[in-house]
Amino acid sequence: MVKLTKIACMVALLAACAGNPGEYVLTGKLQNCHSSYGVVRTTPSFSDETKWDTVQIAADGTFCYVRSFDEPLFSFMVVGEQGFFQLFLINGTVNTLEADLSVPGNSRMGGDLENAYAFQKKQQAALDRISEADYTSFEEMQQAISALRDSAEKELAMIPNETFCQLSRQERESMFLLYRTTYYDRLRDRNLPANADADYNRYMLEDCDVATSENLASGLLSYYLGWCGLYREANGKGDPFQYQMDVACEKIKDVTLRTKAILSILGDFFGGEDKYGEAEAVYAKANGLLSDSTQRAWLTEKYTTFRKLRPGAPAIDCEWSDAEGKTSRLSDLFGKVLYIDVWATWCGPCCAEIPYLEKLAEHYKNDARLDIVSVSVDANRKAWENKLAKDKPQWKQFLQSDFTTLYNINGIPRFILLDKSGKIITVDAPRPSDPEIISWLDEKLK
Repeated sequence: MVKLTKIACMVALLAACAGNPGEYVLTGKLQNCHSSYGVVRTTPSFSDETKWDTVQIAADGTFCYVRSFDEPLFSFMVVGEQGFFQLFLINGTVNTLEADLSVPGNSRMGGDLENAYAFQKKQQAALDRISEADYTSFEEMQQAISALRDSAEKELAMIPNETFCQLSRQERESMFLLYRTTYYDRLRDRNLPANADADYNRYMLEDCDVATSENLASGLLSYYLGWCGLYREANGKGDPFQYQMDVACEKIKDVTLRTKAILSILGDFFGGEDKYGEAEAVYAKANGLLSDSTQRAWLTEKYTTFRKLRPGAPAIDCEWSDAEGKTSRLSDLFGKVLYIDVWATWCGPCCAEIPYLEKLAEHYKNDARLDIVSVSVDANRKAWENKLAKDKPQWKQFLQSDFTTLYNINGIPRFILLDKSGKIITVDAPRPSDPEIISWLDEKLK
């Protein structure tokens, strides 16, 4: 009787919520729900603008959401901090969602796409297994990918909604592209160079196609171009960033996308260290590729600043303040080698380095040759002061919110090493968490 009553309630809700023909309909009931609304993402993952719909949830946990979409989407609904539910937003389908939000994972999708949800859950588990497997070669991973594609296609043939089938294929193939392109991470985990697997090299240089705006937004295109530079280095060539630009020009036909990729390459180059002395050649090549006057002005500014930050150049001096508000200058610390930590309280990776910095400071506390210095780029001074009051670091601390601009830093944490006369040794020193940091510093102190 209870089961029949439950079914009757759902049928009544569906009837009350029935949309026009061709609309997407989602109804449901959420037990133990503490929120009066949920939100549904109505734009693709890497769209320029993220849009959300609000779904009102009644006091008894029931809800109804009806809408017509311009295109089908794989999306999700979030209910406060209690629930996250994958949704297939496909016009012309009627769907139901039942969940007990007090029990994680206790949910059920029904309706026209019930079999599709079951299939997608199974496919995601198979994709996760490929992602987590410890493959010894690129070819071995390729075989696993082919096997999953074959089995998935057999199961998709049993699902009548062709729109869902196409969406599922697109998502699956995008994950395959990610796994293939980033195979270098597996090589790196085994301390192998970027050119260590011939099949992977051939795929990346001949078959890999990541030249889309979505892949640029997700970082996959930048990852691909970065691998090209590493591959070039592994083959003994001293022009990795020039090579990246050559590959971008060859592989990316869309002018706007190609320009964005080149600007990304330049951002990486000018935000790091000129390992092979490419600066002049990179600048000249990029100057010939950028036609926009604003972009060329940006390039010239970056190049000019970059030249000032080469090893052996004098450090860019600046004024900063300590936690008590007393101002001083970077140059006041010259006379010792300076290991400078550039960080912010809101930066998770920066804060993760603090315990290692503590150990480093303890190791060198009696060494008169070296000073360890942290400079925060926080805009919120109070947040910085509160962090220092809580952590009580035993090494020098300063605040200089423009330090990243002065030193052309496009990502933190960053570590800089200056010699005792105030000249730059490197603007991209190893992190305190690097297992070789002490031996590296000891070598620089000789």
